[in-house]
Amino acid sequence: MEEHEALQQRAVDLASRSQYGWGHTIDFGPFQVEGLLGKKYLRIAGVLDELGWWPASLDGLEVADVGCFTGGLSVLMAARGAAVVHAVDEVPEHLEQCRMVASAFGCDGVRTHGTTLYQLHEAIAPASLDLVMFAGVLYHLSDMLVGLLALQQLLKPGGAVLLESNAVECWDHSYANYGRYVGGMWWQPTALCIEDMCEQAGFERPEVRFYQAGRALARVVKPATASVPFKRGVNWAFPDLVDERERVLRITDLAPAPDHHANVGMLRRSLSKAAERALQAPMAAGYWWRRRTRGTRVR
Repeated sequence: MEEHEALQQRAVDLASRSQYGWGHTIDFGPFQVEGLLGKKYLRIAGVLDELGWWPASLDGLEVADVGCFTGGLSVLMAARGAAVVHAVDEVPEHLEQCRMVASAFGCDGVRTHGTTLYQLHEAIAPASLDLVMFAGVLYHLSDMLVGLLALQQLLKPGGAVLLESNAVECWDHSYANYGRYVGGMWWQPTALCIEDMCEQAGFERPEVRFYQAGRALARVVKPATASVPFKRGVNWAFPDLVDERERVLRITDLAPAPDHHANVGMLRRSLSKAAERALQAPMAAGYWWRRRTRGTRVR
């Protein structure tokens, strides 16, 4: 009992040191620690199971949980048999929580890394990962495209990223709203934007599924020969900057965000001009009649 109480107090202490408290709701058996994000991580894992997008057994695989927070998914991946789980987070207090949870459940294969995704290649060897869990992170990146490229470089050919993200359910327009850091997000991409960015980062074009309003899942696979079609302007060191696809000049391929405000403004201006013409119509008719009848007057 004393051991359980000490563990519970440890969780309370760690939560108090973190800006946003404890992350995932974790059931330790004798007690449960409620987290800011609740049991959303279990919901994500359950939907991935329903879709058949990841195996029930990860025996012998080297995997990563990028943006691990309290480590709910890290421990779940370890429990599924992963030989190594790289738990990655920028926030030191989050990693302290993850280490505590992993230790409590006897998950010795969980290794924590306090680093940004953009520098993760310094901690994990290229082409070494079989699977990456990337839940609730994409929209937190200032540069989503470079983040996806960094993950692609860490995966083995045939390896996959299980991506979960805030998103706009739209496959007709490819854009990302500026998130204004609401909920900590930089961006809110459309489904088409996620597909486009993954393909540009060298992955096979993914399938995007919405499992609840505003939240999407995608399984992104690295092909045997990964290629980045366009390299110029990308914040990454490439051997060369030769385009691997011909660039097109069709402006319609942009699939931009629909400009409803501009359309409304144009309609408003058109209606205003139409009303102005309607009000001026009697005066214009009078001038026309005077010109018409001027030549027929008797002098």
